Amino acid sequence: MRAVRYTRTGGPEVLELVDLPAPLPGPGEVAIDVSHAGVHFADVMFRRGQFPIELPAVPGIEVAGTVAALGAGVTGLQVGEPVVAVPTGFGGNAERVVAPAVTTLPLNGLDPLLAAATACNAATAVGTLRGAARLTAGDRVLVLGASGGLGSLLGRLATAYGAALVVGAASTSDRAARAGANGYRHAFTYAELAERTPELTDGHGFDVIVDSVGGEPRAQARGLLAVLGRHVVIGNAADQDISLGANQVWFDSFTLAGYNLGGVLARRPDLLRAHLAEGLRLVADGTLTLDVREIGWDGVAEAHARLEGRTAEAKYVLRTA
Repeated sequence: MRAVRYTRTGGPEVLELVDLPAPLPGPGEVAIDVSHAGVHFADVMFRRGQFPIELPAVPGIEVAGTVAALGAGVTGLQVGEPVVAVPTGFGGNAERVVAPAVTTLPLNGLDPLLAAATACNAATAVGTLRGAARLTAGDRVLVLGASGGLGSLLGRLATAYGAALVVGAASTSDRAARAGANGYRHAFTYAELAERTPELTDGHGFDVIVDSVGGEPRAQARGLLAVLGRHVVIGNAADQDISLGANQVWFDSFTLAGYNLGGVLARRPDLLRAHLAEGLRLVADGTLTLDVREIGWDGVAEAHARLEGRTAEAKYVLRTA
């Protein structure tokens, strides 16, 4: 089978198109003939060595296709059935991948291109706002990294869940303007937040700050939070964390929370499945929308480069055939 692979970490140039043996499903797993595979920012982080993984590796954590084979003990799915899945061992940028049955759901008529584009981000958006942030109607919400693929879904979902104010922030004025089309009432650069927050929140600060960015915006967040506000960390795109003592959480009376798709899967796969199902339902009914660009095998490295350079203007999805 054809697959994108890297044998060492580095820039997009380490990605190569290779021919590999097709994987077989083990107990509780499903083999999927992939028609569409999302190219996710998480693929970039692992490829550049931000987090250790076993090499060689095939990127790809969200796919759509048809069931090719079922492992022992798998029920509720049939060979040939259209599905969407989150593979736990990566491997999605290939003609066939193995995924846990628990994170493999029937497409139920959803466009496979859209399913592969939104699976991980839709599940993360639901888990972040419903689970980690405990979002309630009337909350004031700030999303850092609002112009990205996940940021665009978070803005729309926070509005759909009843937030009274949904503000997006991004690194540049151009990216902030792009975020303004993603369901945000206001969108600013990170440099503008300290000045604009008191005015927008009547001096109280934000009840929820969703942070996928890290670096200086993460350090800013505590000063922008309301009393008993929730700072929810869901990524570290800048690869720059900050130090925070537990006493600071106590003294300033705020909550530090997090949502990591892989971490939830490892301990509560049933919960991840519920978040994935809810996210895909919201995609199917039009609550969550996303600009999607289909690419071929020769476009994967360029997609990585655009994601890493913050110049992506759409969600990239590999069409394998």
